[in-house]
Amino acid sequence: MNRNRNEVIPIKPENEFPLVDSHAHFPDKEPYRKPTHSIESQYEFFFEKHNGQFIISSGSDWDYDYIQDFFQTHENMYMSLGTGIPSNRYSIDKAQKDYKVFLEIAENNPETYVAIGEFGLDFHHGKTLKVRQQQIEYFQKVIQETKHLNKPYVLHVRNATQRDIDQQNPNHEFNQRDFLNKTVIRILEEEEISPERVMWHCFSGPSEWGPKLANMGYYISIPSSAYGFNRWRRNIKGVPLDRLLTETDACMQHPFKMGTYNTPANVKYAVAAISYVYEMEQQDVAEQVAKNARKFFDIN
Repeated sequence: MNRNRNEVIPIKPENEFPLVDSHAHFPDKEPYRKPTHSIESQYEFFFEKHNGQFIISSGSDWDYDYIQDFFQTHENMYMSLGTGIPSNRYSIDKAQKDYKVFLEIAENNPETYVAIGEFGLDFHHGKTLKVRQQQIEYFQKVIQETKHLNKPYVLHVRNATQRDIDQQNPNHEFNQRDFLNKTVIRILEEEEISPERVMWHCFSGPSEWGPKLANMGYYISIPSSAYGFNRWRRNIKGVPLDRLLTETDACMQHPFKMGTYNTPANVKYAVAAISYVYEMEQQDVAEQVAKNARKFFDIN
């Protein structure tokens, strides 16, 4: 049995009210998972189920053009402009080359996006000392060179687990379970970024950091997979509702199946998971997280 998975939550998601997906991908040529539904069908299905509420769709330089064309012709959809994270498979040289395109878009087309991200740090996909140091330097560079744009940030932060220990440097501080959380906080404080302008996308813990970050003023986004996987629900406990957002991370992070294609309409499972943990009505949860999202992204 998967130790990260609980029994099915004894409540069903509801569709009767507007919901917000604060972080989703609409790839036309998905590098990780083959699309099972067209972008158009996913868009229509979301608004059919969720009463015309908006989606925040995250983009990067390689998919900017087609996503921009799509949201300009579809209502209640907005884009967050992202850039890659150096890893064992995505070299720092390639990241720097792509970054030039990203920065040009960020500087010259600020009206086309509502946030910067996702970008961040990931010690699962970067397991060596060299790559991890490159990630940290690159992360601070992105913050330094975009903070004048006054856009909120959508961060990807994935700490090393026991399976991600750098075998050549097993005692290095980079292997600590919360090293990246502390590093992100340090850099954001050095660069004078307000916590109110930062969303920790698909927050993966450690769970004791949820209340810590919320008390500092950061927003924490809960994925639809919190419905079926306890390790995500643990991260909700102790976080005030006014600090929470909901997302699907589509096409990833299916609510209850590993490796299955996810879609923005499944954001209702994130609301149901929060409702279950907080013992609240789903409508009350949905209304508050929608309010949070509008405030964070500064959209109507």
